[in-house]
Formats: sequence, structure tokens, C-alpha cells
Amino acid sequence: MKSTLFMLTAALAVFILGGCSSTSPYDYGTNWLIRENDVPQYHSKFDLFYIGKAPAGYGDTHDIQFNWTKTHTNDIFGRGVRVFAPEIQKPDVENVSDALEYYLENFHEPGHPFVLLAEGKAADLLYAAMRNVSGLTVKNGFIAAYLPDMKPKTAEQIADDFYWDDLKAASGAGDYGVIVTWTSCINNEKMDDPALKKGIYCINPLNWKLDATVGSASENIKAIFYMPEHKNIFWRKVEVKNFCGAVIDPEKGVLNVSCPLPLLHVINGKFTNNCISIFAGNIAANARKRTQNLIKDREWRTVK
Repeated sequence: MKSTLFMLTAALAVFILGGCSSTSPYDYGTNWLIRENDVPQYHSKFDLFYIGKAPAGYGDTHDIQFNWTKTHTNDIFGRGVRVFAPEIQKPDVENVSDALEYYLENFHEPGHPFVLLAEGKAADLLYAAMRNVSGLTVKNGFIAAYLPDMKPKTAEQIADDFYWDDLKAASGAGDYGVIVTWTSCINNEKMDDPALKKGIYCINPLNWKLDATVGSASENIKAIFYMPEHKNIFWRKVEVKNFCGAVIDPEKGVLNVSCPLPLLHVINGKFTNNCISIFAGNIAANARKRTQNLIKDREWRTVK
């Protein structure tokens, strides 16, 4: 009888505890394309949290997604940056919010600098997810969210969306606690988007200006593209210095990008999911600069 009673009690305890416990898909390394990339936090200048997926035409295998992600993170930002790139099985705001929250709660050390990165539709999801989580503050180490080609917004809209954390649209090359975005138009292609108009926030990633100051190709540090059609895996990453120039059209709220040749397919004036690639070197250098400014302003001698 005692044995039976013990078994029933144990089963009840397991049921109760099981009902109260919660697990996350991000508890498992298999749900991350890159998780920490073997860079210890004490060696990391900043953390990079990336959301992105290779375009449908590239293929959808795990290897393709991993190599696309590696090209957009490790290959751009280099050593000394700790990368977190979850594999979002169902791309919606809830899942992206869960992944971002999991990173902040389980991997991020309070106060350690971190950067967010996504483009296009993924940038829209990450922007919305940022509004759902806590911890995106300068005090907690938030440097910037680079979200090119997200849905157009004004600087006022961005400030209103994140007023409780005092986040703003970037005003130049060195501020932090900011959202950084632009809408790229390739070679003056026609863009049918009624949201594009005068007053839309847009920053030039070549010179970090908000006006029509021309950014020359010589200011483009390097572009980095992933070209999966190459049979030789060592040829799939293509680096091009001084790839293109760019200038803001204030009347349309777009960044006109003058690309020298159509390396990739252009759809509605854009390289599909490649606006990060076009300005890869400038984004990486700028993230380092903003991070250094935060550390200097806090008078930190070392990053935690």
C-alpha cells in the first residue's frame, strides 16, 4: 500500500511540476544557426544578435542557411564579436520576440554591449519584437539596431515606439541606443511604395549623414556577398572593395545606391535581402565606433 501511495504521489508531483515548468526551443543548440561562435564573452567587444534567412532562390537547406548567416555575421564583423543567430522556424513576431528575449535572459551579461541586425521583412519582425521585450537600454549595453529596408518610418515614429527605453533614430555616426535604417533604391529603379515620401527617416551608411551629402564609392569599405551557386565552397563568399556610392533623396526618403553591375537580382529597386551585404564593411566599422563611444562615455577601462 505504501509503495502504491508513494508511486501515486510521485506521479502527481511530476505532473504538477511538469505543468509548471516551461521549456524553450532555444534551449537547444539545434535551434541556433550560430550560438556564441566560440568567442568567450570576456573577449567579445560586443554581442551581435542576427535575424535573417537566405532568399528562396538560394535554397533552404541547413547548410545554405548557415553559410548565409555566417556571411552576414562572422564574415562581416570578424573576430572579437560574439554572434547569436537563432533559426526561426516560423517567422512571426512572437517567435522572434521569444528568441530575442531568450538571448537577453540567458546569454547577455547586463551592461555588456550588444547590437541587433536584420534587413527587409526580418527587420520588420525584429523591430516589432524589440517593442515586446525589456532590456533594450543604453544602461544594459544596447548599442544599435541596424534594420535596413524595414518599413519606412519617421524619426518621430521611431522615438514614439521606444519612448519608455529612450531609444531614438540615429542622428549621426557615433550615437548609441539607436535604430539605424535606410530604404535602398538600386540604380534609380522605380519603387512603388506610398509610404516613401519627404520626412521619412533615412541615413546614409557611407557617411552617416541624414541629408543629400553624396557618399562616394571610395567610402564604401567593402561589400560581402554570399554566392551559393559556386561549386567551390571557398568561392561562395565574394568581397568587393569600393563597391558603390549612395546618396539620399530627401523628397522620397530613399537611399539611391549606384551599383556598378547587377551581381544579384533586383526586385522593385532592391537587391533581395542584400542591403546589409552592400554596406557590410561600413556597418561593421560603425558598430565598433558606436560601441567604443559608449565604453568611453562610461569611462570603462574594459568591457565586462
